[in-house]
Amino acid sequence: MLRELLFEIGSRFLDEKQKSLKDNLFADYVRNNGKNILRDVLGDDNLLVKGSVGAGNWAEIAWLGIFNVESTTSATSGIYIVYLFSADLKHVYLAQGQGVTQVRNEFGKGQVEELLRRSAIIRARVPEYAQRFIEGPIELGGSTPLAKEYDSAVAYFVRYDTNNLPGEATLIEDLHEMQRLYGLLLARGGVDNLETYATFGEIAVAEDASLTEKRQYIRHARIERNAKAASAAKKARGYTCEGCGINFEWIYGERGKGFIEAHHLVPLHTLPEGVSVKIDAQNDFAVVCSNCHRIIHRSKPMLSIKELRDLTGVRMLRRAFKQKYGK
Repeated sequence: MLRELLFEIGSRFLDEKQKSLKDNLFADYVRNNGKNILRDVLGDDNLLVKGSVGAGNWAEIAWLGIFNVESTTSATSGIYIVYLFSADLKHVYLAQGQGVTQVRNEFGKGQVEELLRRSAIIRARVPEYAQRFIEGPIELGGSTPLAKEYDSAVAYFVRYDTNNLPGEATLIEDLHEMQRLYGLLLARGGVDNLETYATFGEIAVAEDASLTEKRQYIRHARIERNAKAASAAKKARGYTCEGCGINFEWIYGERGKGFIEAHHLVPLHTLPEGVSVKIDAQNDFAVVCSNCHRIIHRSKPMLSIKELRDLTGVRMLRRAFKQKYGK
């Protein structure tokens, strides 16, 4: 149960920190049971769940993170949902947060101002939740720089007293609402400015494209450039373009080995705003060369793989590669 999980962490963490972290059963409970309990409540296999009380040494702040791979798979970067326990364990916050490590590495002493700026962007992207949740920052009461940075990274939150947690139904309802907020936030661009779409690649976006179309482009490009998803797609489907049939190793030798791009097959404009996007390497992606990838996205709606392969020039290339390399 979610309530039991939050209570266990809140009531035991300080005492457990007096023991060794190595082979600690409480730490294993947070990492493993915490993950399983949250996954059952969330009901979405595309969301990654991680729990942490420290790595190598005990952390000052215990947390449970929920990550959509469109944004991040790590608490160090991107935007995600997180339960953060205050340093004195009197409170636990359910928050729409963001990774602080990447921001600190980029902005140095200016990281707090940048985190606050991004939190404001998050609230502006999903303003309908201003009445549902409290606006950040929060106060964890931490003493370490990392713990203090967590405060400024929170855009929206709800706070619970660990010794007087609400009932299970309320906790689940709050989490599902935060889950919906997270989905809408990603669909609307996260913390990226619209100009950012140009940095996701050279696939053209029409100048007269609507705001929604540009957001859909950003989201589609982010999925295709997600390192974990792309790597899994290539491993599952190989390195030969499913459009024209080129394998860059044939042409460029070692320099071309393993070079291919992942293309997400589901047109995001067909999905309602905020719907989670399935990341299935085998069934939801194709692998294509850079040229074919750009042509797929150049038309509206985008070409299917079958439509791409039916183009006269693409058929000629496939025949030529098959005659030359027998594949």
